[in-house]
Amino acid sequence: MDFKKLLIILAALFVVISCNKDKDKEDFDRKAMLDNMASAVIIPQLNSFNEDVISLNTAALTYTANTNTTNLQDLRSKYVIAYKSFQKCKMFDFGPMSDQFIKSSMNTYPTDTVQIELNISQGSVDVNAASNIDAIGFPAIDYLLYPQHQSTSAPIDSFSTGTYAIERCNYLLAITSKMKTEMAIVVSNWISYKTTFINADGNDVGSSTSLLFNEMVKDIELLKNAKIGIPAGQQTGGQTLPKYVEGYYAQISIDLAAENISALKNIFLGAAGSGFDDYIKDVESEDVTTSLADNIATQFDVVQASINNIGSPLSDKVDTNPTAVNTAYLEIKKLLTFCKTDMSSALGLLITFQDNDGD
Repeated sequence: MDFKKLLIILAALFVVISCNKDKDKEDFDRKAMLDNMASAVIIPQLNSFNEDVISLNTAALTYTANTNTTNLQDLRSKYVIAYKSFQKCKMFDFGPMSDQFIKSSMNTYPTDTVQIELNISQGSVDVNAASNIDAIGFPAIDYLLYPQHQSTSAPIDSFSTGTYAIERCNYLLAITSKMKTEMAIVVSNWISYKTTFINADGNDVGSSTSLLFNEMVKDIELLKNAKIGIPAGQQTGGQTLPKYVEGYYAQISIDLAAENISALKNIFLGAAGSGFDDYIKDVESEDVTTSLADNIATQFDVVQASINNIGSPLSDKVDTNPTAVNTAYLEIKKLLTFCKTDMSSALGLLITFQDNDGD
């Protein structure tokens, strides 16, 4: 066989292999994956969070009507439950959730305590105003219910006998009512949006696969930066910012981070059904020794363990246990690289959001 014929044969083989590879990507049933994501992951969690927000608002109504220790403890419990539940669905920031600006309106932190107190003193305040974005949501409730961290008497006094007790009660109710109203709209709109979500089964920028992938990766980046990196001083030359942690007043930062990473892994795996892990394995070549999907799943577990190893509260640990905090930060960074670089390349999905720290 002459050299020219050999080149022709090799070129033909390359084309066949490439076509088979492309065919594998087209053969994966993305619509089935999206159906599973909507039915088994997204909608159940949105429904659960909606119920938790309703319970939070009901507890706030009970507490403000009868301000005592028992009702305060119940309200605090409902707040923690709802905040943890939020960690499981905040990455669905597209479609109905994006339309209601749920992510920013419910969890812009650190909260502006000066603005909160100003709003309370003024009495009648529009909690829907853009100027109040960092004075509402869970971070604001956190401050109102735990003004001295675990103290019980302080919030009872300020809501019952304080100078602006009535206004403070009204402000808490305005915040929780806003959350309840917005989530009711999200849940209702997902009834029709589900069909739109499932049918947008391409892998282009506007597809549901791309939207879900990008929001998942963005949330991992927020975990790395907002939850861990910024309080630990990763963006401030080593100067720690303890008050920048999530759930600062209730001291539940680690609990929230643990819930968040667990939820992100659940999305990656598609719960017990078709997920991104299956998509990756479907498009990988047959001679891969260890699947990228398995590496990512393992790294989710490593991140979970590293977060749990920090201890609580995170606001203290950024100074007293910096080694564990930095380890968690680096492990999240490794997970982010797996997803943002390797996974996006394997699935042919583009990163559509911007970051400014270079990962």
